Amino acid sequence: MKELKQRLFYFAKTLKEHTEYIDYHSMGHLEQSVAKTKEETIKNIGDMLLEILELDNITFQSWLTQEEDE
Repeated sequence: MKELKQRLFYFAKTLKEHTEYIDYHSMGHLEQSVAKTKEETIKNIGDMLLEILELDNITFQSWLTQEEDE
């Protein structure tokens, strides 16, 4: 289980550091905007994953219970 958590931490950090390739000379404004949005989305997923991984078990169980109640 510890190894899985380490792998997930690595994956989350990789997502947070992701940089989308943007060629300002050959890409149009819409393509650049899509690339920037994609980069932000990937980084946000990394942030969310890290937040979940850093939760203590009591808080995480509380989150799960709240979702079940909805």
